[in-house]
This record gives sequence, structure tokens and C-alpha cells, in this order.
Amino acid sequence: MQAALPVEVRGIDPGAAHSDPPRTRHVRLRVADGPVVRVYDPRTVVTPDAVGTERTVELVAVATTVEARAGESTGVEARSGQVPAFSGVVVTFDAESDEALLDVGAGTVRFDTTTVEDRIHVGDFVRLSGPTVHVDGMDPDGKDYEAFLGQLDAADPPARREAAAHLGHCGSDRAVEPLVERFRAESSPSVRRAVVAALGRIAITAHRPDEGPDPRIRSTLEAATGDAAKPVRDAADEWLDRLESRWWA
Repeated sequence: MQAALPVEVRGIDPGAAHSDPPRTRHVRLRVADGPVVRVYDPRTVVTPDAVGTERTVELVAVATTVEARAGESTGVEARSGQVPAFSGVVVTFDAESDEALLDVGAGTVRFDTTTVEDRIHVGDFVRLSGPTVHVDGMDPDGKDYEAFLGQLDAADPPARREAAAHLGHCGSDRAVEPLVERFRAESSPSVRRAVVAALGRIAITAHRPDEGPDPRIRSTLEAATGDAAKPVRDAADEWLDRLESRWWA
């Protein structure tokens, strides 16, 4: 059950909404032409380079108050500043996971139904108010993940660069091996730089605070510090500095 809400990333704020994980942050997202809402990013999914860009994010709302809605009103509002409220129609419900998907017009939001007193049914018009909302994932343009894995071997360097950027933002360890192989075989400096950035993002986003990243990420970044192209060396130095204090201090 994958939620997909198109947004513009407006900013990242430090914060600690929960004690676990300790690195929880707040992200400000503008929904379509609507309001700016503030949500939690416990897994550091949204990286600083995403600020000012349009993305598709996966949001999950928990600890919600669900109100029945008359009519077919959909949308996202910001209450009490940037606290989101979602109105829409329930399009899917999974009894095993206790999750439902709400179509809010601009996109969909997943929500936890365990705190809802009344039974949720597909077709219900509801409003989620006062929710705690987490970023679960981020997708630059909604293209299929498997397609981007294959696109790493495309003949066109811009296509390979796009694939590396997407896989980095998805934050999955599945991409480490193909990205490392792409770096070793890559002739284009711009693609090598994109691979370095992707591996750095994966090292941040694919792990809980008590886990370390795949060791191939560090060895590849260290190798990239000796790259013939200065942009690649600079990117490797930047990501190693960011990761040193997080994982390797």
C-alpha cells in the first residue's frame, strides 16, 4: 500500500518529536498549490538538496482523529500553523496491517486505523485531523524503482545520471551493489558524481541509528576522493565528512 502525494519541499528544520529514533527531523512540504504542512522525517528521507524541488512523498498519518465527512470534499489544510489536516475518500483498506489509503485530491496519504473507534470502509469520506505524520519515502517522479535499476546501464549518460539520483533518494540497500559497479565502470564524471551522491544518501537513509551502512559505500567514496574529476572528488569529500560524524566517528 503505497501513498503518493506530490509536494514541493520547502525546508528542513531540526527537531526531536520522539526519543526513538533520536534523529527525527521536521520537514516543511507545500502540497500542490495548497498550504505548507510540517511533518516528521524520522529516517532522514528528505536530504538538503531536495529543498526547493518538487517530489512525490509517501506520508503515513498516525494517532489521528477521524471525522466522518458529508459530500465529496477532498483536500489538505494547515491548522495551527503547519499542522496538516487531510480530507478525502478511503480508497483501500487492509485489515491485516490496520492501514487505509486516503485520496485527498492532490494525491494519497496512508493512515493507521488502530486508533480509530469506528470501522473504516472503502468509500467513506473522512477527515484526518491532528495527526502525527511521518515521511516514509520520497520519489523524484514516480517512475518504477526496478526500471531505474536497469537504467543504470543505459547508453545515454544523462539517463544513467537520472537513475543514480533516483536510487539515492529511494534510500534502499538493494541499489548499493549496482551503484558500486556503475561507479567502477563509468566514463562520465557527471554520472560518477551522481553515483557518489546516491551512495551517500543511501548511507544516511537506509539504516536505523544503531545500524551502519554497507562497507562498500565507504570504500567507494574513499576511492572517489582520488577521482580524476574535481567535482567527483569534492562530492566524495563532502559525503565522507557528513557520514564521518554519523557512522564512523
